[in-house]
Amino acid sequence: MSNKLSTLILDDDPVYLKLAATRLEEDFVVYTALCPSDAFDLLVKERIDVLICDFNLPEMDGVEVLKTVKENHPETDVIMISGSAEDEQIIEAFDSGAIDFLQKPIEYKALKISIERGKSYVTLKKKSKEIEKQNFFLSKKLNIQDSVNIVFCSEPMRQVHCAIEELAKDDKISVIVTGEIGLYKDSIARSIHNLSGRSDKNYVAVNMASVTDTMFEKKCFGYKLNSKGKKKDELGWLEMAKGGTLFFDEIVDMSIYQQAKLNSVLHNNAYSKIGSKAKKDVDVRLISACSGSLSELKAKNNFRMDLLQKLNGYDLFIPPLRDRQEDIPLLMNYFIRQYSEKLRKTIRGFDPYAERKLVEYEYPGNIRELSNLIERAIILCDGDSLNLDHFPSFLNEKEEQLTLVNSFDLALIERDVIIRALKECNYNKAHAAKLLNLNWNALHRRLLKYNIFIPENVL
Repeated sequence: MSNKLSTLILDDDPVYLKLAATRLEEDFVVYTALCPSDAFDLLVKERIDVLICDFNLPEMDGVEVLKTVKENHPETDVIMISGSAEDEQIIEAFDSGAIDFLQKPIEYKALKISIERGKSYVTLKKKSKEIEKQNFFLSKKLNIQDSVNIVFCSEPMRQVHCAIEELAKDDKISVIVTGEIGLYKDSIARSIHNLSGRSDKNYVAVNMASVTDTMFEKKCFGYKLNSKGKKKDELGWLEMAKGGTLFFDEIVDMSIYQQAKLNSVLHNNAYSKIGSKAKKDVDVRLISACSGSLSELKAKNNFRMDLLQKLNGYDLFIPPLRDRQEDIPLLMNYFIRQYSEKLRKTIRGFDPYAERKLVEYEYPGNIRELSNLIERAIILCDGDSLNLDHFPSFLNEKEEQLTLVNSFDLALIERDVIIRALKECNYNKAHAAKLLNLNWNALHRRLLKYNIFIPENVL
């Protein structure tokens, strides 16, 4: 059985049909038809991945053919071609499910590229459908709402989950989860906890970007006070997570003071509550996370190496979404289900053109950006299907973002995400900080670091 993509060319010009078929046969399985009825017969008899369809045809026009094909053979993608199509026809074709339009005369290279892109898209759709029919890895053991990272079918994420299984077996080794922003590292940490022998105890997550020096000791160790006959006994993170897992997110935001305090506790494996001399043993599994890589963290020279050694029993790297494109359709469907239920709407999916563009897009903000895009699209949608009109911010900034993601500079990507969050919130820093999951001070430090200025006319 051939592994080549199968194509069907539908055109009433026999000369063009023969020429196009001869060129395409070098790389694809090619069928031809001079009229729609012949094409429909072939679609019933043969598996056709991509239909290349002219607008001007006998029996019915190309758009009607497109609609019929999408209704009866939705798995077949359609590329429209014409030498004289009107703008309205082209728009109607895309609205009806065409994945591309090419103007005659067509260069073979352009047609091949369009088909190859369709091939990648077809492969992703088929793979995502197969995976969705199966029970996802760990689906019975993990809470879906807290574990978006179990939605995958890619090899890089399969390797991540193999590592998660192994790390869960040894519930004493510390772990640092590394990778770009927007990868939901908290859900990775929660997965490790849920599969470990500590799963029946508490999982306590702390975002260090929101913890000041004055509150750190009280929050981490707890306090016990006895004044004026009143006793007050507050639990700290270490006590709340006793026997379970303590997760420190964004450890890069820990101050030198906080690092020193935590390092001392881990060195002695014991701590005391504020206001008490009684020693308590440290009985937690420590998992940390930072945006970027450990080498970048070390290069900044503002993090204690002795503490880093205690936290870094294992470096678990999460690949960015652009390196595992096959996961995108699954995540898109996951977020549609999640936000449709949350917003009490019935959204059945995407129109084919919007779906393809979203799959091909490279997400500098990773899964969180995809999640935000789909949530906002569902808010804007009045029907039961999402199209590109429901993704205005995606369309407006697409060219700028596509240029950016060609860079591997994480600082540049972080700077861009902050700027986009500020624009999204009309330069309101408090709202932008919330959108970025940072406290105001952490955002302010990044504004200074990246020389980001608020326009003077914005209050």
